[in-house]
Amino acid sequence: MQRESAHDVFAFWEDARRGRVDRVAYHEGTLAGRCIEAPIAAYRHTGGRRGNGAYVFIQHGSYQCVPIDEQPELEAGYVHLHRGIGEEKAFRFGRAFRTRTDPRLTSAWETYAQLQFDLLSRSDVSFNSIHDRTKRVETGHILDDTWMTDELAKERGLGIEHDPWTRALWEATHQSFALRRWVSENKFGPHRVVCRTPVTNIRITTFFAGEHEVRVLDPNRVELLAAIGCEVNHEG
Repeated sequence: MQRESAHDVFAFWEDARRGRVDRVAYHEGTLAGRCIEAPIAAYRHTGGRRGNGAYVFIQHGSYQCVPIDEQPELEAGYVHLHRGIGEEKAFRFGRAFRTRTDPRLTSAWETYAQLQFDLLSRSDVSFNSIHDRTKRVETGHILDDTWMTDELAKERGLGIEHDPWTRALWEATHQSFALRRWVSENKFGPHRVVCRTPVTNIRITTFFAGEHEVRVLDPNRVELLAAIGCEVNHEG
C-alpha cells in the first residue's frame, strides 16, 4: 500500500493534533438483553482532499473517510447504506428476523449476539474477523479470506449450515453495503438500493480494502430508503 492512498487518514490525524476535528459519534459498544451495538467513533474535519470536508469513521484499526454530503444523517445517529445488485430485478433481504418469539429462534439470536459482542470485545479479533471474507490485491498482507467467523460460529453451536433461519441470518449479516454512493452506482449497479441504519449497527472494513464496505449486525435495524431499478423481496 502506498502512503498516498492513506492521505486522507494522515490529514485527519494532523487536524486532530491541532484540535481541528469535531467528534460527531462515539459509542463503546454494548450487549444489553438481545440488543447488540458496535463500538465506533466518527469525526468531522475539513482537511484532506475533500473540499467540503469529510467524516472519518474509526473502528478497531479500520478507518474510512466519507464526504460529508454522502452521510446526511450521521450527526443524528444514522448512516446511509448503498448496495448495487447489477441487473438483478429484486434486492433480497430477510424479514423473518423480525419475529424472534419462538424459543428456538430466541436462543439462536442470543448465541449470535453474544458471538458478535465477543468478536467486538478484542480489537485484533474484531479487525481480522471483519476482513475474513475480503480477498483483494490490497488486502493480501492481512488475514483475509480466512472465513474465521464461520469457524467461531460453529464452535458456539450456531447452525449456520443446517438451520434455515440461522443460515439466513448469517448470510444477511455478511452482505456488504457501502458508505459511498459511487460503489453501488458505478461498480455494482445500475440497479441498487439505499438503506439506513443506526451507526452502532455497522462494522467497517478499513480504507485500503476499497469499496467503503460495511456489514450490519442486526438486519432488523436496516430500513429501506429507496430502490432504484429494482424491487425489494423480503424473504422468509
